[in-house]
Amino acid sequence: MVGETERALTQAKVPYETGVARYREIARGQIVGDDSGMLKLIFHAESHRLLGVHIIGTGATELVHIGQAVIGLGGGIDYFMTTVFNYPTLAECYKVAALDAWNKLMQ
Repeated sequence: MVGETERALTQAKVPYETGVARYREIARGQIVGDDSGMLKLIFHAESHRLLGVHIIGTGATELVHIGQAVIGLGGGIDYFMTTVFNYPTLAECYKVAALDAWNKLMQ
């Protein structure tokens, strides 16, 4: 993981929204047989800036640096919405999780 946790943001009264992608929903997750892995993104509810990334599963240590870079550069949900992620890769989870959060934020 990198960045903030939901617990810390709740305690600090920071408005946030999460987006989740499960490996079993991603072609690469099915290929590697990891049906329990997941990636969660935490975005500020108003600015849509990325606040935290949590990953459990195959290749988590290889994936977390993408979120770390976006947080370090002050990026947000727009980055994930406009970036093309290779298919089939586990990095596609970033796009799926961002779309999940976007759908929640736009309700």
